[in-house]
Amino acid sequence: MTRYHNDLTWMLKSPELLELNSELSIRDLTHRMKVSNNFNYKATHRLGVYFEQLWQHLVYSCESLEVLEHNLQVIIDKHTLGEFDSIIKDKESQKNIHCELAVKFYLKVGEGRSLSDWVGPNLRDRFDNKYDRLFEHQLALSKNELIKQWLADRNINIDAIKLLTKGRLFYPLDDYMNDDFRYPCEVSTKHLKGFWTSWEDFAHLQLSSSIDWYLLPKRYWLSKIAPEEVEELRPLDNKAILIHGHNERYMFQRIQQVVGVRSGTEIMRGFVVTSEWLQKAKARIKTPS
Repeated sequence: MTRYHNDLTWMLKSPELLELNSELSIRDLTHRMKVSNNFNYKATHRLGVYFEQLWQHLVYSCESLEVLEHNLQVIIDKHTLGEFDSIIKDKESQKNIHCELAVKFYLKVGEGRSLSDWVGPNLRDRFDNKYDRLFEHQLALSKNELIKQWLADRNINIDAIKLLTKGRLFYPLDDYMNDDFRYPCEVSTKHLKGFWTSWEDFAHLQLSSSIDWYLLPKRYWLSKIAPEEVEELRPLDNKAILIHGHNERYMFQRIQQVVGVRSGTEIMRGFVVTSEWLQKAKARIKTPS
């Protein structure tokens, strides 16, 4: 239960990924939420689905909020026009609120100041595309007159829209070590940070530090690693990486997230990438949307 409890706490207290105005920020709602230990986890390999489960639990556990809809698909004339992540009723203000949720992880491959300089680990995901879809499509659903009537037919009206954005940005290792953080103006100044590097340079980082390194499966990508969780992780052998770093048969020849731990405490985390991934990522940031 440590993982769930820590992830719920992380969801409430970690910095927002995007810089949001007070009207759009969900902070006024999350301040009322409390972490409880009766989280009912439904197994999933998709981090976004798990993130939604955390949110649903927090909303259901808050006495001043009422769940109206979760993952409500808008289907009109057999066409799917979108989906509402969460619609809740705020009992204090008596307003119905459409809440959109986003948990994202991006690596800086370009200069950094533009959202298009950042790509996700799977390369299909680019920060500017996600941002545009969030603001131009997902957050605009309830403003569409056709969808507004569709909601009214279900006795639902939307009085306010809120956005919850969490995640982490990963900088080239040298930038990270030198606190050289260049990021888009749309990003919160308090956003969480990590690094990325090649397998070869990561091997040298291991040899030159007193930090123990572990592979970090996706289910550990949110909150920090707790001391009792370290033994659940797979340690990384620096000598093996250094010797076999360029061998295509080597099992770590793909992008992986890793975490550095010293005396049971997480020190830093980052992505280790292959030359093939980096080549494709550089092409990706130059590709029009």
